[in-house]
Amino acid sequence: MSELGLLHVSDDKHLMVDSDLNVNTVARLKDEGIALIDTLQSPVVVDLAGARVQGSAAVALLIAWQRHCVQRHRDLQFINASSHLLEIAKVCDVEDILAFTDA
Repeated sequence: MSELGLLHVSDDKHLMVDSDLNVNTVARLKDEGIALIDTLQSPVVVDLAGARVQGSAAVALLIAWQRHCVQRHRDLQFINASSHLLEIAKVCDVEDILAFTDA
């Protein structure tokens, strides 16, 4: 688990996000998430059920994690995205780029 408990790997090997996602948190979470992603098998599953989205910085974070996986030829899925996050992704015109799934 991370120092602040904001990100952790669950028993089923999903990256769990339990944090506010805003301009004050995403820089730290980006690097912490990449380190955890590198410990996981492909496909990487990021569970966003505990994410408290506070603006478009959340979208930038997901794009950074997805870019990291693409560069390493690893599949990635974002699950349990809130309707608020999906709406922000739509406004930012990236909803079709990000790997959101209903699983």
